[in-house]
Amino acid sequence: MDIGEIAFGIVFIAFGVYILRNSPKKFRRWRKLGENDPVPIRDAPTESDLVEIEGRARPHEATLESPYFGEDCVAYKHKTEKKVRRKSSSSSSSKSRTKWKTIDSGKKSRPFVVEDDSGTAYVDPDSASFSFASDQRRTKNTQGDSSPLGSTLGKAISAAGPALGSLGFSKRRYTEERLDIDSQCYVAGAAEQPPAGVDADVSLTGTDVSTFLVSDTTEAKTRLRLLLSGLKSVVWGLIFVIPGLAVLLGFI
Repeated sequence: MDIGEIAFGIVFIAFGVYILRNSPKKFRRWRKLGENDPVPIRDAPTESDLVEIEGRARPHEATLESPYFGEDCVAYKHKTEKKVRRKSSSSSSSKSRTKWKTIDSGKKSRPFVVEDDSGTAYVDPDSASFSFASDQRRTKNTQGDSSPLGSTLGKAISAAGPALGSLGFSKRRYTEERLDIDSQCYVAGAAEQPPAGVDADVSLTGTDVSTFLVSDTTEAKTRLRLLLSGLKSVVWGLIFVIPGLAVLLGFI
């Protein structure tokens, strides 16, 4: 019995289970959002349990500038990755491989309103889950290679490109997911009275509901994202679990 191979099997199974752990939640959310259809905003105050609306995202007061691409938005997620090189674990080989390592990530939001032909809904997405399309660009930060990033932060990154490159920051990937002003918007949450001083027909929150979600597309496409994401987790999880089990079962 080779201890190294047994350890290999255990590590693969553990990593596969780690990937699989989020798939049930995604499938439950996918199913829950399919139980009802979005309603006109004017009808949202009379709905109980989970309420779904669709419309256009408008600013309530202040907006945000997205950190990498400088777009006006009301919510975003961002991630910076660095390409790192790993040497092969085999002592007889000088080969190496590269991977993207997350070095910074976060999200930010502002209260906004959703408008349709029937009314206006106030949304404070601070505690919401986001489902946004990804906007991703790669920046080499080398002499003469200007950064495509358009925000204040992006311009600072571009200006510092030669210096960053000399420090080994030559391969970075910047990813944003955001809800732009005037874009399509879908919100699922609980209907409540708007806060004092807010001119809206209803407020959507995460109070007493299992799902509080904000998306930059329709209900149907949001559910499709959840389904595909859940299936992706299952496939990748099994890719690791099955070989790990095969290794361990070989020693039974």
